[in-house]
Amino acid sequence: MSEGLTKTQKVAAILLGIDTDLSANILRHMGEDQVETLTRAMKELEEIAFGEGDLVSVFSEAAERFKGAGLLLGDVGDSIRTVLKQAFGEEKGRSLINNVEQKTLDQRPFAVFEEISDEDLAGLLVDEHPQITAVFLAHLDAGKSGKVLAQFPEEQRANLLHRIATLGHSAPEVIQRVVEVMRQKVKDLDLSVSHSEPKVWIKKAASILNNIGGSGEKAVLDGISEKDEKIAELIRDEMFTFDDLALLDKKPMQKVLASIDTAVLALALKACGPETEYNIFNNLSKRAREIVLDERDAKGPVPLSEVLDAQKEILGTVRSMIESGDIQPVGGGGEKMV
Repeated sequence: MSEGLTKTQKVAAILLGIDTDLSANILRHMGEDQVETLTRAMKELEEIAFGEGDLVSVFSEAAERFKGAGLLLGDVGDSIRTVLKQAFGEEKGRSLINNVEQKTLDQRPFAVFEEISDEDLAGLLVDEHPQITAVFLAHLDAGKSGKVLAQFPEEQRANLLHRIATLGHSAPEVIQRVVEVMRQKVKDLDLSVSHSEPKVWIKKAASILNNIGGSGEKAVLDGISEKDEKIAELIRDEMFTFDDLALLDKKPMQKVLASIDTAVLALALKACGPETEYNIFNNLSKRAREIVLDERDAKGPVPLSEVLDAQKEILGTVRSMIESGDIQPVGGGGEKMV
């Protein structure tokens, strides 16, 4: 873990590990920007699963202090306040920590939840209004969101994914309130958001759905289709793109190619990335490759809309094969398929 820390975070760990008078004296000799940077690093350590073994590699004396006092870096708020108070006085110390806490909330408001188990997070959300749950899942890491969503009853997943896909812009104060409510729940049980275009939430919903795993994707999409076919189709479009064909392994790639007309494939290859083209040609026989190349070259210049239509036809075939179980995605949208 310590290898993954920045130098600033390591310095912050040392300052939190040594005597507070010494820490305060060190901070007094730093510029205000440096103090704010270190204070932010101290807050970042709250979001990291950081154990005693990790501390040894950062600073052995700090490790002994934490071990003896039973203090973990997940609960360093009092130490931060004490050090800043001794260094700069009550008012300025409180101002510094408040400013950093706000910046931390703005930049990485949901990081703390990523260390909580999927089951526990789902449990925290079960009694919340679906819109609050949707806002929370939308801003959580997509991989984590998918696993949490998988804990919900199947009949609720489509509703939540639809809400995520249609979020639009959420006011910062709404996000902050959701974070505060969830953090308080975490504390009671002892256990940065930028302005975005609606398309971002479509991608987020697709990414979360890709991470649910199992055979639940089709059921969720069917549920969304019943409510809003347009949104369901937009999510489908983001779940697997033409460039993702570059990530298909040999067997699924060959199954897909066997189901596609060579004329359609030749037209689709008029505009695609080199990795996609390579994977397609690498899984065609020499004769089939020559046919596709000849057809592509013979077509000459064609409207881009025709190429995109051909690609869409191929993607429809791929999605049908995924839904029928002929090929199984591990993820989607840039993740490996098997």
